[in-house]
Amino acid sequence: MRPFTATTLLLGGVLTGVVSGTPVATGDVPVSTPSFIEAVDPEAVANITSRDIRGAIPNRALPIEHKFQPVLDFDKDGCYYTSAIDPSGNLNPGLNYANGVPPNCLRAQCRDNNRLQNSNVYSRARCNNGWCAIMYEYYFEKDQIVCGPARWDQDGHRHDWENVVVFTQGEAVRRVAPSCHGGYGGATNSPRLQGQRAKIVYHKDGGRTHCLRMANAADDSIENYTGQWFLGSLIGWTNWPATWLRDRVMNNNWGKASCKLRDDSFGSALNSAGGGQVGNFNPWVDG
Repeated sequence: MRPFTATTLLLGGVLTGVVSGTPVATGDVPVSTPSFIEAVDPEAVANITSRDIRGAIPNRALPIEHKFQPVLDFDKDGCYYTSAIDPSGNLNPGLNYANGVPPNCLRAQCRDNNRLQNSNVYSRARCNNGWCAIMYEYYFEKDQIVCGPARWDQDGHRHDWENVVVFTQGEAVRRVAPSCHGGYGGATNSPRLQGQRAKIVYHKDGGRTHCLRMANAADDSIENYTGQWFLGSLIGWTNWPATWLRDRVMNNNWGKASCKLRDDSFGSALNSAGGGQVGNFNPWVDG
C-alpha cells in the first residue's frame, strides 16, 4: 500500500482538498512533489474557521531525505503532527494541555483532519564515511497526560517535538531511532519497513507523555483518518523557501519541547541515536 500524503489548496482562505503523491528524484538536488486534488473534506472546511490552523510550506527536500522519510500512524489517544510555522512566518501557538473532557481530552482539538492536511515534517541529513543519518522532526500542538484542569507541569505541556533518526548505507536502512522522553531507547537495527520507509507510531507511553515508537505487526491496522500510513510534506534543512523561516522555528522558545535539528543539538542527538552501532559514522561532521 502506498503511503497517504497530504497538503492543502487554499482558495480564498478556505481549505478545499487533500492531495496524494510521492517524491521521485534521481540526484541530490532540491525537488518538490507534484500534487493532485482528490476530494473536498467538509469537516476540514468547517473546522478552518474554529481552529488556529497554520498552513503547510510546500514539499521540498533533498532526494535522500525524501527516499527514507518514515511513514507514521497515530494511536487514538494522541494528536496528529502538523506545521510549526506557515509560509508567512506565523508560528503555531500550540494548544493548552488542560483542554478537553474525558474520554477524548488527550486528543482534543489536535486530531482534526485538517492538522494532517496542513502538516510538515522537517529534515536534516549528515553523511560521511559511507553512512548517512537523516533526522525527521515532527511538531505536535500539545502533549497531554490526563483529563481536566492541569495540576502541575507533569500533566503535560504546550507544544511537543519528536524525531526519528534513520541511518543508511547506500540504499539500505541500517538503523532507525525514534525519540521518546529525550532519548532513543527504542532504536533498532531491524525496523519494520514499507519499502525503504520505517513504520513509526506516535503513542502515549503508559502513564507518561506521548512519544514515538517502532511499529509492530498489529499497527498495520491504521488508526489515522486516512486509513493508510501517513507521509507529510517534507522540508529539508537546506531547502526552506527562506532561511529566516527556518531560523524562526529553530530559535523559538517551545517551552518544555525542543527541536533537535538545531546546530547546537543535532550532532549530540545523532550520537545518542547511533548508540555506538553505526560503524565509523561521525555525528559531528558533514561530508
